[in-house]
Amino acid sequence: MRYLLWTICLAILLVVTELVSRPLLPIDETRYMSVAWEAHVSGDHLVSHLNTKTYAHKPPLLFWLINAVWYVTGLNEYAARLVSPTAGIACLLLTALMARKLWPEAISFQRCAPMMLLSMTVWIVFCPVTMFDMLLTCFTLIGLLGVLRAEAGAAKTGWLLAGIAMGLGVLSKGPVILVHVVPAALLAPWWSLRVRTAYIRWYAGCLFAITIAACIGLSWALPSAAAGGKAYSDELLFGQTAGRMVNSFAHREPFWWYLPVLPICLTPWILFGATWRGMRTTTLDSPLKFLLSWTGASFLILSMVSGKQAYYLMPAIPAFALIIARLATAIEGPILKRDLSVVAAGTMLLGAFPLIANHAPALAETRLKDLIADWYSIPMMACGAVLLLFSWKRIETSVFTAGTLAVLFFVLVIVAVRPSLWAGFDLRPLAGSVASHDGPVAWYGSYHGQLNYLGAIRHIAVPENHEKLAEWLRSHPDGLVVFRLSYGTTAILKKAGINGSNSEPLSSVQAEQITQILRSDSEFPGHDWQPKVTHLHWIRTGLPLVPMVVLRFENPPL
Repeated sequence: MRYLLWTICLAILLVVTELVSRPLLPIDETRYMSVAWEAHVSGDHLVSHLNTKTYAHKPPLLFWLINAVWYVTGLNEYAARLVSPTAGIACLLLTALMARKLWPEAISFQRCAPMMLLSMTVWIVFCPVTMFDMLLTCFTLIGLLGVLRAEAGAAKTGWLLAGIAMGLGVLSKGPVILVHVVPAALLAPWWSLRVRTAYIRWYAGCLFAITIAACIGLSWALPSAAAGGKAYSDELLFGQTAGRMVNSFAHREPFWWYLPVLPICLTPWILFGATWRGMRTTTLDSPLKFLLSWTGASFLILSMVSGKQAYYLMPAIPAFALIIARLATAIEGPILKRDLSVVAAGTMLLGAFPLIANHAPALAETRLKDLIADWYSIPMMACGAVLLLFSWKRIETSVFTAGTLAVLFFVLVIVAVRPSLWAGFDLRPLAGSVASHDGPVAWYGSYHGQLNYLGAIRHIAVPENHEKLAEWLRSHPDGLVVFRLSYGTTAILKKAGINGSNSEPLSSVQAEQITQILRSDSEFPGHDWQPKVTHLHWIRTGLPLVPMVVLRFENPPL
């Protein structure tokens, strides 16, 4: 129990550090918080809305849970941001439970599996983020625990648990949960001798669980579709799933895309020598076949889907952690220095990154320079050097040392980039500038709800081109407009000494200077309508900082 408790404490440290170090990240976190906030202020929890328009892109469970938290705490951002990480911590407990069910006699394996899951790169990066995949992973684990329970003889409760979990998974991120649960159940004759003698009963149970899941999902989807209108109904019931399966709206990648991504996701344990040594002595038994059915089917099906992101693999990552833990704990004797050498060397190399980026002439003009202060290299490199001291130890000691150091390394990174990186993602100053205006506000171009929650703004108009902007200004001549400036205009600003390093509020002289630049820029939409800049904010889109201006037009089109 103390091993699991230490893993949970490290997870809490990771989550708390990230929550206090960084703001909500655009565009995903700010968008999802805006959807939840709109449900809170409107009272409509059946049909989701974003910027007062129906939002059919995601099911409502995450929004419901955030609103349940707000019901207790009020509109507290940190409380809302704990919902998804709490599901991630629950996944560690569920992984420990699954480890006990799969190999009840393998104590070392049971201790190491949750720690390996926590310290995998993909888990460290996405566990603290407000998104749907942690809820999906949580219900995937519960659903598969139900499958294992049914296989062990408790068919009624097992299939009922699997069905409820899949239904809640549908409410978390849609039917994609079936990709992670159903194939392992369908392949049960391969991994279970008991199922081979009762095919009909087993597949009847599978159908029963899928029916329960469908009933739970449709109990929300059908009333929501009826209440949201035809366009919303079509998008909710058909557009999203079909579009992502056949021809993704976004994140479209080739079939093989996950092959190079997966090893990065499984770092550092893919580099752990004991994992590879354990392959020689591990037999392909029933539990391992179950895990391979889970990971293999998920990986193959997700590879065939056109839309791909690293975090789409999250529901399969616990299975990878369980497989790696089983292989690593199968070795006999202590951990050798060569088992840890690659992980230690890689950690020290990454730890030296600030020194390299800040002082290498070839990187002097890149955005990597001064991202992390030099002195952080000392504790970051120490995370690798200390690891070498734990060779010739038993497996649990080495795994928990490596896992702890991996989490601490990322905690250092999160803190180190707070002043240089995270501050640039903070949209609260921009939201405050917009919210302080009593009249109507528009955002020129593509808008994803970045400011609604942060500025408590119900509606922002979105004219996407010059003609629609002119139409909007005719109806709202006193309105404010938010613009993202082009690269050419950004270069002009920097030549004038106005750049992303400016931390003070925009002075009247600078405002007039930017105003004159925009009025003379023939490529700026509405340059001949006499724009007048009121605010300038530098916002990160990845590493680059781009200028966002808030302005009004003194001579709007008639």
